[in-house]
Amino acid sequence: MRFVDSHLHLGDPEAPGLVALANATQTVLATCGVDRWTSENALRQADENPGTVKAFVGLHPSEVLKEVGLGWLWPALKRASGVGEIGLDPKYSANGAESAQMKALLAQLEAAQAAKKPVQVHSRDAERECIDALKGFVLGPVLMHWFQREELLQEVLDGGYFVSFGPSLLYSKKFQRMALRCPPGQVLTETDSPVPFRPLGGARGPSLVPSIVFSLADLWGMRFEDARTTVAENAVRFLGSPEKG
Repeated sequence: MRFVDSHLHLGDPEAPGLVALANATQTVLATCGVDRWTSENALRQADENPGTVKAFVGLHPSEVLKEVGLGWLWPALKRASGVGEIGLDPKYSANGAESAQMKALLAQLEAAQAAKKPVQVHSRDAERECIDALKGFVLGPVLMHWFQREELLQEVLDGGYFVSFGPSLLYSKKFQRMALRCPPGQVLTETDSPVPFRPLGGARGPSLVPSIVFSLADLWGMRFEDARTTVAENAVRFLGSPEKG
């Protein structure tokens, strides 16, 4: 593994091209489900591309009110590398203590705890609530995907969680400040593909990962190769062995 895209969504028909690029650049792709169908698709991608694609399965807050039950998660998790993308987001529905979103998050954290597998957390506009929910579990590695609350960053780091930075690091002063505050050993790279980045001319996808690593190296005062190695080692600690499914 030279690079890692620790959070993206591999969808057809782009997946074959992205996987071919990942193979050529020795990039591991951690693809996340957002519901039962996309989780099953992530598992299929991992089965077809062992060593390159890691499948995370879960129910995203945007899909909580659309999904009927979580019975499918348990058998899916047996084949998956981890749980994700799960979390809270008030944009989609209520996320208070008795909400469907919160109940789904807690159930999935319980599953991750039992399976001893890593977790990817979506926390947009619900960072405080997600951090508090995580404290109720004894979990394996946790990735706070695209974490945005600068004032809560230290609490996340003190919790031992990973923080991922995406292409927005190339132009966002806020994310650059946050990356400077992060110990290099707690940082991962992601693209959230297929999300496009307008300040980068609409560019998207795993081909942006080396540029993110270059930006991290510059911020940390490291050589590119040292920053690349650090992030790759972090990915192994988060995902497990590069050869593991």
